Amino acid sequence: MHLSVQCDCGARLADQLAPELESTLPLPVATDAVGTPRSVEAAAFIAWHARADATLTDTTRPLPTVYRVWLHRPDASGRTGRAVYFEVAGEHYAVFASLTPTLLARKLPDGWLREKLLPAQKQAMGYAQTVIPRFERQLPGVALQPIDDDGNIPLSPRRFEDLFRDTDVELESLPFATAFEHELHALAVAAAHAATCGRVLHLRQV
Repeated sequence: MHLSVQCDCGARLADQLAPELESTLPLPVATDAVGTPRSVEAAAFIAWHARADATLTDTTRPLPTVYRVWLHRPDASGRTGRAVYFEVAGEHYAVFASLTPTLLARKLPDGWLREKLLPAQKQAMGYAQTVIPRFERQLPGVALQPIDDDGNIPLSPRRFEDLFRDTDVELESLPFATAFEHELHALAVAAAHAATCGRVLHLRQV
């Protein structure tokens, strides 16, 4: 799913915006998960953009670094992202990160990794993660943090890199403004259009 912004005058102002942007800069009106557009007055959108711009330029409270997980193809150039896997005491965990400010591991149901996830990964991409690191071997004497209320286990970037060292997994870290450069430019264009047009804007997930 991606976000789009369209003016009531018919102008398409922003397309293919990464929804992860909203984890740090929530848009002025929530978008509907099934694609129904939500509307926001031009003045409200302009005010939101001014607040967002102030947040972006506030050097006393810098925006977080965001992370993306890559799995490199072992037999050729190429990589895919989003989720990788590891093992602890015979149980399997997934780590998902796609331009998110945190790294979170989640325990998988028994048998899912070998029976479902790796075959699906290979079918979709033509290759799958070949090395499933064991936490105890990579990080001897270290324990996983407790599971939070959402069922996730936080991992620091350093611990993630230690866990997946010598594997085909890469952790990419990006400044927020770099990761969302396209989105921030498109939203600035939308705010400028709203200032001259004055009509309602419609936000939608597509």
